Amino acid sequence: MEKRKKKKHSFPGSTLSKKHRPSLSYAPFRTSLLVILAIAVFIGIFWIINEYQTYRKSIANIRHNYQELYRMRVEEEVDNVLDFIEHRRALAGRRVENELREKVQSAYTIASHIYRMYREIYSVVQLRSMVAEILRPVRWDNGLGYYFAGRLEQDTIDLFADDPFLEGQALRDVKNHLYGPVAGDIVTMVREKGAGIYHYRPRKKNTTDDSFPGISFIKYFKPFDWYIGAGISNEAMEKNLQEEILSTVQDMRFADNGQIFCFRFDGTIISHRNNNFIGRSITELIGERGEAYGQAMLKTGLQEKSGGHIRCSAPGISPEEGRQRLCFVKAYPAWNWIVVADMSMDAMDKAIRDETRTYTTISFKNVFIFIGLFGVAVMLLLSAAYYHSRKIQHGLSLFTDFFRKAAHTQVKIPETELTFSEFEDLAGLANTMVDDRMEQERILRRDELRLDTLLQLGTMDEFDIKDKYDFVLHRILRITGSESGYIMLVNHARTHATLCSMVTIGNGQVGLDPDQDTSPRLLADCGLSGGCIVRNKVSIVNDRNIARQHIPYPYERNIARRMDIPISTDGQIVLTAGVCNSAKAYDDSDVRQMTMLLEGLWLHVLKTCSEKEMVKLERQVIAIGEEERSRIGRDLHDDLGSHLSGVEILSKVLQQKLEKQSPDQARQLAIIRNLIREAIEKTRRLSRGLYPVHVIEHGMEAAIEELLAEIEQRYAIQCSLDFDQQAEPLAANIAPHVYYIVREAVFNAARHGRPDTIQVVILRQYNRLSVTIIDDGQGLVGQDRKKGLGLYTMQYRAKAIGATLDIQPGGQTGTIVTLSGEVFT
Repeated sequence: MEKRKKKKHSFPGSTLSKKHRPSLSYAPFRTSLLVILAIAVFIGIFWIINEYQTYRKSIANIRHNYQELYRMRVEEEVDNVLDFIEHRRALAGRRVENELREKVQSAYTIASHIYRMYREIYSVVQLRSMVAEILRPVRWDNGLGYYFAGRLEQDTIDLFADDPFLEGQALRDVKNHLYGPVAGDIVTMVREKGAGIYHYRPRKKNTTDDSFPGISFIKYFKPFDWYIGAGISNEAMEKNLQEEILSTVQDMRFADNGQIFCFRFDGTIISHRNNNFIGRSITELIGERGEAYGQAMLKTGLQEKSGGHIRCSAPGISPEEGRQRLCFVKAYPAWNWIVVADMSMDAMDKAIRDETRTYTTISFKNVFIFIGLFGVAVMLLLSAAYYHSRKIQHGLSLFTDFFRKAAHTQVKIPETELTFSEFEDLAGLANTMVDDRMEQERILRRDELRLDTLLQLGTMDEFDIKDKYDFVLHRILRITGSESGYIMLVNHARTHATLCSMVTIGNGQVGLDPDQDTSPRLLADCGLSGGCIVRNKVSIVNDRNIARQHIPYPYERNIARRMDIPISTDGQIVLTAGVCNSAKAYDDSDVRQMTMLLEGLWLHVLKTCSEKEMVKLERQVIAIGEEERSRIGRDLHDDLGSHLSGVEILSKVLQQKLEKQSPDQARQLAIIRNLIREAIEKTRRLSRGLYPVHVIEHGMEAAIEELLAEIEQRYAIQCSLDFDQQAEPLAANIAPHVYYIVREAVFNAARHGRPDTIQVVILRQYNRLSVTIIDDGQGLVGQDRKKGLGLYTMQYRAKAIGATLDIQPGGQTGTIVTLSGEVFT
């Protein structure tokens, strides 16, 4: 019977599959020789190339950063000067308009008064003449302001204080005069609107193209068929404003040696730090290398609307200042000015020289250190190789014991270090067993860590929202085993994303770097981070080559693998988060863990935002109420109060006349005057209660004393005030709130408590304010303390100034209201 030959199978770890593997006995020596040669060649080449590239990159970064800083600084200084000029011009223009309105209103009041007084005695023509003679000599603003008036229907000028030649003439006869077109426009505006501001630019006398700006306010006075106006020429005023601004600009400094100077479109220097340059032409400025940088400044200022930069080698203002300088030139066409900001760039050259010396010193030091460490490493490597070759047999027995222990522990053998064939089978079995146990424990730890993160997030109310983002992102990195990660917020239109958190485990970075760009970024420029938002789909890339084909943003270097997840709420993507460089490939379990954490984070953010919005709305209610009170108070004080004062004055004039003609009527008019004065006083008290300007003008003590005097008069209650005389005045934004809290508490006590006495005590110790209002009335019932808009308003005002308000019943009767807190910072 023929015997069958047994077929030999080749299994992993069998003798046939290992015949080409190196022997364990000779491996240490062979490895030592290869390592020595590799270290000698590759480390030396790598070190030289790396040092040179680092040096070049450092110099380039220094140069780029300094140049950008210089450009931004000089541009900022020029823009600040131009904003300063516009601000001053706007303030001057508004002041002139308000002044003209007041002057015309005064003239209108005079005309109304004269018309009411004498309309039964004189004709309208005579009354016009009387008013014109009263207004003719009136001047203001150093004689620049004047009055004018004319009849609307008859088209005749009755008063023109600035040019009497026009008085008595018709507009059709003065069309070719300096003010002919202006007068025609004024008549048209009065007919259409009745009153208003008119800006004009009439031609100067004996010129054809020059002009100067003027402004007028005109109001129609129907009884005279007059338009009454007040006008002023801004030419001299604007010239004074220019001189004031030039004086201010000449004293402006920035950085260590920066300066601001100005010149006109014709090249004449009108402001300079060095007075010797003023009046000279900018084209005369020549650099040390012969470049006509003054001519370049003039050309750039005239041609470049948005301004331009110029580098030159002009000497500094003082010998110790640098010669390499950067200028930014920008025109101000309204005044035919060109503004220049100039600063030295020597700090950049000094930084480059210092960096070169530092790298040279470090390079020589590193060479000697490298040689010494390399020699020590070679000796250690050879000694280790010899030692391990003698201990391999003993190590095999120890290795076997290790595998027995690994079945019950989490110790693993790194397979990448197992280059010997004798250990491959044992390592594979042991690691498989340990991997199964570690995977189950890892899943359990991830779930526990995720739940702990959500629980701790609910207790972080005192932390900033950015800290919460950083905290959750750090936990995500721990759960997924990643090296770095980010969180970005997505706008409603899904066009831009904003980086709000960045954490890197390796370098200890938690949160965004101060120099990191956090401006909104187009999704197309965000690489895979933006792609997952556009597609609304999770992106997982575990292939290093594929990952390198995309923009690494927001990471600053190439990555091996990454995962990006969009988070949606109500169908709208609100944020996206990603991690990278995990030790193992990302999978669906990582997606689930991240998604649950991020959804919990977003729900927490929505809850926090809603709470902040509620606080904001409460403050807006106080602000709106304050604004409305101030508006009503100002209207009462400015409009009704002024009107009543005018009526009282006219009544006094009439009374003085009637005292001689009709004493009985004069006495009746005196009674009317008393009623008007009482109305004025009531209006004043009411306006002060609504708009406490006296708190700021006369101080807190005077305002509260006046308040208590009013309480005593109205309610017959004895009031007292204890005020800390040594205390400094309260800030303007705090005093009104304190005053209103005291006012509300005192009036509540007087109206509802029916006390006999009210005491107000105001003390201050260092930065702490204490205000106490004590009364001996009926006090507040428990339900009454929870009702009433006044009590809520007092609480909100206390919060607005960072103080606390406490309302407690006093002793046996009455109520104690206490306001305390640090309100001076």
